Amino acid sequence: MQLFPSLNKVVFLDDDVVVQHDLSPLWDIDLAGKVNGAVETCRGGDSWVMSKRFRNYFNFSHPLIANNFDPSECAWAYGMNIFDLNVWRKTTIKDKYHHWVKEVTIDTFFLSFYSKTGEHIQLLEV
Repeated sequence: MQLFPSLNKVVFLDDDVVVQHDLSPLWDIDLAGKVNGAVETCRGGDSWVMSKRFRNYFNFSHPLIANNFDPSECAWAYGMNIFDLNVWRKTTIKDKYHHWVKEVTIDTFFLSFYSKTGEHIQLLEV
């Protein structure tokens, strides 16, 4: 079964996101072959919010995590994401997600989309 077979892109917003501007420019963002576009949370002026790396979320003493991921990798905010469903359909993301759910009980979103997410959304301050 295909995910939203008639759609090419999906914009995902958390339930606590307040939209105050037109979001249509998000459709024009080139994700450069990545499945997911998101706001990185490792660079920026707010040293608490914008200092998140994989080491903040995962237990790197777990061998599966330590052998597959870089603790200094930049994390991203998953409250707003753009998914390129055409690229998604060419990947094994669904299988990766199910693999990580079975292997470890941690944030499988980051693990599944590792190397498939690019910093394509600029953080807007209003």
